[in-house]
Amino acid sequence: MAQRKQITWSELRVGLFVLVGLLILAIGIFYVTGSNFIGPKYRLKTFLPEVSGLATGAPVRLDGVDIGNVEAIRLVPRVPGKPPERMRNIEVVMRLDRRYQSDILTDSTASLVTEGLLGNRYVTITRGYTGVPLKEGQVVTGTEEKAIKEVVERSADVLANLKALSEEVQDIIADVHAGRGNLGKLLTDESAYNHLNSILAKGDQIAGNLQSGQGTVGKLLMTDELYTKADKGLDNLNSIISDVKAQKGTIGKLLYDPSLYDQAKAALENGNNIMGDIRAGKGTLGKLATDETLYNKVRDTSSNLAEATSKLNQNSNTAGKLFTDPQLYDNLAALSKDMREFIVEFRKNPKKYLTIKLSFF
Repeated sequence: MAQRKQITWSELRVGLFVLVGLLILAIGIFYVTGSNFIGPKYRLKTFLPEVSGLATGAPVRLDGVDIGNVEAIRLVPRVPGKPPERMRNIEVVMRLDRRYQSDILTDSTASLVTEGLLGNRYVTITRGYTGVPLKEGQVVTGTEEKAIKEVVERSADVLANLKALSEEVQDIIADVHAGRGNLGKLLTDESAYNHLNSILAKGDQIAGNLQSGQGTVGKLLMTDELYTKADKGLDNLNSIISDVKAQKGTIGKLLYDPSLYDQAKAALENGNNIMGDIRAGKGTLGKLATDETLYNKVRDTSSNLAEATSKLNQNSNTAGKLFTDPQLYDNLAALSKDMREFIVEFRKNPKKYLTIKLSFF
């Protein structure tokens, strides 16, 4: 007979240490994950339209607080003669902590939530406020996940837009291949290619001319003449500025000679004094500017002149007749004619008019 192998104390001690370590590790895992497997539990059910991505053991949360896990997931069997209900397609059994039983009421709802866009899914229950607490085995009203529904609807819109966009792109590509439109003509018309090739050739020629220093722009870019002139101009400008700072020349003296400032200040003071004398009525200008008698005399003189000119226009006196009587003009014209004839005859025979007769008694 084979002898039974006896377990030594050292081997038993190692086994106990391993068992205790595993127990401590399990307790630590449950503590870190927040699962409470020691307290009293109770079970609730909910019905959902789909549970894609939801696994047994997934967390159940009440407004974000972990309160249990998913215990079972199963399809609801069809009832003969009745159409299936979409919102009661999947039955989910939840094992929950009894401490939260007073917060899960008949007006609470359960739905699925996805962590991130492609993360794991879990069951979330909204806290009730007006109902009564649900008891063991009762049903929490299930609702469809809003985020997934919105993502699906938006994805459908995006796909429709992408389809329409792809059709438009295909039409554009077909038009380009057929040579329709500006882009199609540019890509298929050989004349456009020839023009473009000619432009590029001319551009290369211009760049070569610039690099060789030909033309005005080429000389400006490739020769040092412009730089030399600019450098010389800056030197001359610096020299002029230095001369101005050294008080040389007219500008230097105007800027730095204090006598110019004194003269300008004295001229301004004299001008102010003259203006003060004029305002005070001193001197000829002051009297002309402030004395009212001059104004009165000028006014009287202008009135007299206006009266005299009106009398001359009236032709009622000697002076008026001199300016307006046509007979006077005729007499003066005749007199001037006689005078010219007399002068002509006098020049021809002056003895006729200069003969002096003397008689003696």
